[in-house]
This record gives sequence, C-alpha cells and structure tokens, in this order.
Amino acid sequence: MDEVSLIAIGLVFFLVASNTQTGWVYLMSGTIFGALITSWLFSRRALRPLGFRLWLPAHVPCGHGFWATLSWSQSALGFASFWSPCPGLGLTLNQQGRSQALLLPHQRELRVWLVAERRGRYARMDSELVCYGPLAWFAARRSLQPQLSQPLCVLPRRLELGSQKLRAWAGGQWSGRRGQPAGQGDLRRLRDYQVGDDVRWIHWASSARTGELVVREFSAGATLDVVLCWGCAPLSVTQPGSEAAFEWMLSWVYTFFVGAKELGWRVHLLHSQEDGSWLQTEQVDSLASASLKPDSPPPPWHPEKGLRRLDFWLGPAPGSQAECFEFHPADFTGPTQVCSGFRVGPGREPSP
Repeated sequence: MDEVSLIAIGLVFFLVASNTQTGWVYLMSGTIFGALITSWLFSRRALRPLGFRLWLPAHVPCGHGFWATLSWSQSALGFASFWSPCPGLGLTLNQQGRSQALLLPHQRELRVWLVAERRGRYARMDSELVCYGPLAWFAARRSLQPQLSQPLCVLPRRLELGSQKLRAWAGGQWSGRRGQPAGQGDLRRLRDYQVGDDVRWIHWASSARTGELVVREFSAGATLDVVLCWGCAPLSVTQPGSEAAFEWMLSWVYTFFVGAKELGWRVHLLHSQEDGSWLQTEQVDSLASASLKPDSPPPPWHPEKGLRRLDFWLGPAPGSQAECFEFHPADFTGPTQVCSGFRVGPGREPSP
C-alpha cells in the first residue's frame, strides 16, 4: 500500500466522521494523516547528501558495462538511501537487477555497475538520491552531481574484426624491410618451427639443410603506419537516417582503430574541424565527441610514403585516392538494404 492509497483511506474516514459525528473515526483519520506527515518530515530531515564522488574509467565502448566506485561521506542520517543516474542521461545502473543502488547508513563506498547506452563525453553526471524514511512513505528526493574522478568518454560500439582481415586490408605494405611482418623489426634469430607460427616466415634454405622446419624470429621495431580518415558529404547530414548511418560509421572507425592498435601498429585519426581544416591525432577521444558536420571539405591526400590510409565517409565519397567505405543514410531508413563492396549497410560488420 502506497501513500496515495493511505491518503484516500484517511479522506474517506474523515468524510464518514464528518457525516456521522463519530469521534473514533476522526481519531483514525487523524492518525493516518499524522503518520504520513511524520514520515515526510523524517525523510526530508534525514536526507543530507555530502561528499559524493564517482570513480570512473577513462574510456568505455558504447553498449558495454563497467564498474565504477561511488564514495560519500554522508547520505541519509540513520536510514538507508538509494542512488541512481537520472533517466535519459545515457548511463543506466544495473545493480543486481535493480535500477537503484542501496546505500546503507554504515557504508561510505560502493561498487556500482553502469552501462553506457549512448556515445559521448561525460564531464558531469546528474543523479538522484532517494530516502524513504521510517515508514517508506513520501520518499524525499534530492538531485545531486557527484564529483567525477575524470571525464568519461563513451566511444562508439566495437564490432567484430579479426586480425587476418586487417592484415589482408594492409595488403603487405609494411613500413619495415621487405619480408618481415608488421609490428616487427630486424631479424633476431632462426629457431625451430612451433605450432601456430606463420608459415610465411619459414626459412626454407635452413629448413632444407637441417630437415626440420626453421622460422625467422624478428625483434620489435618497425611497424605499420595507419591513417583512418572519416567525414561527411555535404547533403548527407540532412537526410533521414543520417544519425544512424553516422553512428554506424564511427563504430567501423573505432573497430579498425582498436584492431590496428592490438597488432602494434601506429594509428592516426584524420577528421575535419569546425573551421574546415583537417586534424590528425592519435587520441581516440575525438570519436566520443564527434558530431555531424554538413560542410566537411574533401580529405587531403598525405604525401608521406609508407602510410596506409582508409577512408570512412557518410554519403558518397569525394573522389579520395584511398579505399573508402561509404555509409549512405538512405540505407538506414525503412527495410534493410543489401549492400556490398565498400557500401556498408545497417548491421553489416567487418569480417572476423
């Protein structure tokens, strides 16, 4: 039974007492209203949030959950309270199936499980603290902003992409010497073949001489330089489906970025700025704060040798010399269209 039901019952008793002039019915209605008012006053007096702080990681992909630590010096005096992020923020709480975290009076720290549902950069987090008081009626609520340990960057979704797909895309254009794999440097030694070694690095002359397979082992050194460029065609940003296509494009960019990093490659992001210039950076935070730009100029072509570039474009590509994946907004409205080649449709992921 909630407080609204109790108020209705109290009003019914009061009306009956007024018509019958019965004192004990007056007493019952007065007792109900007194209990409700007392509960409301106790809840409001007990709720005293102080020193709330939330310890967050620096990055998290969209759609993933992560642990955060909530600490406080005071929440509710003598009563339990409940903390949760505000709805619509883009971060939801899942604390053992509940959308609120229980803060007990003797606690000062609690690990909470948050789920990032929307890409963006969170420098503040609006949340709510609730205390139900002694009777759990007329809950007192207080809006608060915990101090964040650092801004949280919710990156695009990471899709499935295998290392073999990345290596095939690189096409053997390494910045190291000919015949050595990406992410490796000078020849270190020859050793016996082991299960799982790449057959491309078998030293056939030594293998024929000894009768056993021998492979080359390289030292860490040279690596592949990769540039991932993304932008928007001028007319594509105003079409229906542009937001969905843009988010899916950023997911592809982030997937290639992480995959190349895991292989030990040097990865750069290239994108246009508000003033029309192009910025090349190694910081993945730019994907968290990326937004649709209706006037992206054609991407520049890098003159440096030894670089490998791949473009991701919202709408038709502007005649880039690099290989380009196109994300057309029309493909993201209505029934899913079958796209092939470098035209990417909704739900299509890079090959594992």
